[in-house]
Amino acid sequence: MTRVVSLRMPFRKVAAVDRRAADAGLDRTGYILRLVEQDLAREAPKSRRRFASAHLLGKFHSTGSTNAQVRAALSRKGHGKNR
Repeated sequence: MTRVVSLRMPFRKVAAVDRRAADAGLDRTGYILRLVEQDLAREAPKSRRRFASAHLLGKFHSTGSTNAQVRAALSRKGHGKNR
């Protein structure tokens, strides 16, 4: 089963993709799928994920909690979404 994926890009970039696709004897979709397949075939780089919510650093001290527990504690301290 396949899914439709839509993306937006500037006209000039689409034209460049179409030229590369034609040079490779592919249509736009085939060319983009080939690029994705090539990228996915490579070994994934080591994750560099870091704590994404830097504004929360030092706001809550815990030895381990669930997301729900952290959200509840931050809400009690006035650090909710509507700051």
